[in-house]
Amino acid sequence: MNNRTYRLHDTSINVASRTNEVEPHLGWTKPDYKTLSAVIRALKAKGFTFTTDPRIDNEHYRTLNKYHRMGRRQTPSGDLFVATEAHPAGLTFEFFQNVVMVNRNGGRYDFDKRDKMPYLIGKAYEVALRAALDALDDAGFSFQAARHRLDPKGYFEGRYSDGPDGWSSTEQLGGKSWRITDAGGRLIQSGETRLFRDFDGRVRRGRCYGGINGMWLVTFGPGRGDLRQLSSYKLFEGDPSAMPRRAIPRLTAISRLRRLLDDAVRAQEFERAIRFRDALRRIEPEQEASCAA
Repeated sequence: MNNRTYRLHDTSINVASRTNEVEPHLGWTKPDYKTLSAVIRALKAKGFTFTTDPRIDNEHYRTLNKYHRMGRRQTPSGDLFVATEAHPAGLTFEFFQNVVMVNRNGGRYDFDKRDKMPYLIGKAYEVALRAALDALDDAGFSFQAARHRLDPKGYFEGRYSDGPDGWSSTEQLGGKSWRITDAGGRLIQSGETRLFRDFDGRVRRGRCYGGINGMWLVTFGPGRGDLRQLSSYKLFEGDPSAMPRRAIPRLTAISRLRRLLDDAVRAQEFERAIRFRDALRRIEPEQEASCAA
């Protein structure tokens, strides 16, 4: 059955599409190359250029290149990338950038990709997203909302719902080896409010509910993206007004300083490079996990 739908998750478009053709000499269903080409044409019209995916070239068999492409669009703030994949069940388009990132392997592997995008890259992403979705709509695809984005209880899929409000109770979570105490060692009751620091180091306040895989689902706003899955040790209590405006995790600070150092060296701005080098030397592994800013 071919339901011809697509879903959005952060900066990824996941397209469900099956063909009735068989891939020659392989025996499996041929991917929907027609739709893939339509979306790529729409992105090229917005300034993207496409090549093979370097990850596939370097780490996998090059015969897989026909299923993977890498697009790139330049902006004044840096490059916006899109990795495409065609598979028998559909297509995937994943947008990312490598300017603001936490994962040492690149922004492709970060969570919250949209939130990390610098302003101009984010605007380029919005233009590209509209073009890609227009191409899908023109091809007869329809949007299917991810259930948990509209209703956070959708994470449970009926598996855990013994609480009176339909959420998992703290007692049930504790019985499933969840860590049910926050950073201060206080028991988290389902639905209670806790503070946490978001990816940008700023404090947010949200309501906590047992999620999946031992994480807590924290909702902090009405938007579809206003939720996070966090480990309990990232949840805490306190007075936000008495806390540093931002607290950048040590690993994030190191990543940013290294990037700034490399940029300064490439630009032969050696005095700036020395300042970044000295700042890196001050951040030692035995120091606290956050650097107040």
